[in-house]
Amino acid sequence: MNDERIMIFIDGSNIFHGIRYLNIKVNYSKLVEFLRESRRLVRTYFYTAVPQEKDIKKGTPEWESFTRQKRFLEELSMSGIKVKTAKLKRLPSGEFVEKEVDIMLATDMLSLAYQDAYDTAILVSGDSDFVYTVEEVQRIGKRVENASFKKTSSHQLRRVCDRFILLDDFIDRFIYEEKPALLEEVGFWEKIKSLWRR
Repeated sequence: MNDERIMIFIDGSNIFHGIRYLNIKVNYSKLVEFLRESRRLVRTYFYTAVPQEKDIKKGTPEWESFTRQKRFLEELSMSGIKVKTAKLKRLPSGEFVEKEVDIMLATDMLSLAYQDAYDTAILVSGDSDFVYTVEEVQRIGKRVENASFKKTSSHQLRRVCDRFILLDDFIDRFIYEEKPALLEEVGFWEKIKSLWRR
């Protein structure tokens, strides 16, 4: 095994859009193995936002989606992926917003780089907001690889990273065989059109 230590940081909110566009169901354990290659995996983090139970009415389609999402995140945790969640906040208009996920991911990526916890970070996101974080991690002396779907990929982010992997070209390596009627990790987000408003 290669002695290069890697950590994988998955932006769940961003990758969701690529998954929905391609109508695929990702096997995250296989995705991690694909990205790891022969290197030493220290840890994989998955970042997302979840609503608070008090904001969801039981017995509604939104509640069913919420419980499916909770089950999906529990399955990720059981597979060895560290799940980190921010809280969705309901506005007076009834819409949900989240702004904390990117900050959580960026903070962890930087903090762990300063602690020398990894040699290479693999950022699974196409969000250009991470450009400065990537540059700072590189300044510390670490490598950053970027993996994302074409639909959500940022040219600016790809350009600053040390390596780019277009996930669309390797879909058969990390998806489930059957096509899902409804993606577990998608359900609730279908109801929240304003969630990723910038």
